[in-house]
Amino acid sequence: MQLTPEDKLILSSVKINPASDDLERLNSLIPQIKDWESLTTNIIDRGIAPLLYKKLPLLSNQEMLPNEVKIKLQQAYYKTLSRSMVLYEAFQKVAKAFTSDGIQVVVLKGIYLSEWLYRDIALRQFSDMDLLVKPEDGEKCIAILKEMGFKPCDASVTEFIGSQTEIIHFAPMVLNDVSVEIHIRLHRKSKDYEIQVSNFIKNAVPVTINQVQVHALQLYDLLIHLCVHLDKHFRGGHIQFTCFNDITNVLDIHADKIDWPTFTARCRENKCENLVFGYLMLIHKYLNIRFPENIVQKYDSLLTQGDENLFYGYLQGVFHKKYHVGTHWQNIRQIEGFGYKARYFWDLIFPPKKFMIQKYHIKTPTLYWLYYPYRHWIGVKGVFKLVSADFTKMGLRGKE
Repeated sequence: MQLTPEDKLILSSVKINPASDDLERLNSLIPQIKDWESLTTNIIDRGIAPLLYKKLPLLSNQEMLPNEVKIKLQQAYYKTLSRSMVLYEAFQKVAKAFTSDGIQVVVLKGIYLSEWLYRDIALRQFSDMDLLVKPEDGEKCIAILKEMGFKPCDASVTEFIGSQTEIIHFAPMVLNDVSVEIHIRLHRKSKDYEIQVSNFIKNAVPVTINQVQVHALQLYDLLIHLCVHLDKHFRGGHIQFTCFNDITNVLDIHADKIDWPTFTARCRENKCENLVFGYLMLIHKYLNIRFPENIVQKYDSLLTQGDENLFYGYLQGVFHKKYHVGTHWQNIRQIEGFGYKARYFWDLIFPPKKFMIQKYHIKTPTLYWLYYPYRHWIGVKGVFKLVSADFTKMGLRGKE
């Protein structure tokens, strides 16, 4: 796996506060770029274009960038700013409605990081707002959103299947192209790690976002959540680089606040030590983040060639269609009673007419049954992918 100058320039653009050696690296890479059109497309798709645009005044070689490239970077910056302003205005109304009803709101990812970490809401792309609340407040939040005019988006599963699966977050609520996800958990119980959400909420620190008093995850919990969220998409076959950007900049800007023995202990409490440090070693290698030598020596072996290849593929824009066969199989195994298992399987294979019409946006309702073969074909492809992945893992274990 050989990184091109274009790849290196994208990765070197991630830091919000670049040091002198970071700027020197960017300046040295600019003359090496052969395909500015491809690079511009890729850096926009990776969500890093606003970060490079903001650095241009600091680069002595910026004049070597074609003018059309600068224009596209500028457009990406202002497009992100425009979208963020809409989301922040909506957040203010939603957060005020929740907090005035005595609900503790913990703001996750973009809506918090754009202001606290990036210090410029035009630098970090995000499409919706993710809010974590206590389980007993989840339904209350949905009721409030409905009163405000929000409506649930089309369900991804049938009503029966939804009733048989654990709720990580409620169906996204949408109003005027603004989507809100209410989380009461951060992952499925079937995962190897066990994030103690109640402790995350208890440890959450008070913050002010767009003039509203809410809460945000404590630094160690934030890093853990970002790595767990990254893992979900990294293993799922489709990822933007915002997850890598977030973790890189948290580590770069707040390195002096991290006590590594304490952070390691926190990871162990949540049974995610290897997962978290595996991604930190990936970031250490490719995004120029320095760690204490003892940390690198201890965890460097967690970075596998397979993960490096996957990272390189994502960097190049290679994404894989996500199938949900594995998730459904886990759900069926956890359901008690043969009757419920059979009903789940039947709903999966032959969903009701109403669901099919909504799911596939069918304009001629009487022809909904014609979409069953397509759905079955997608399911078969998902089974093959799942089986193939299992055989690959077995092969890797055999080599070890």
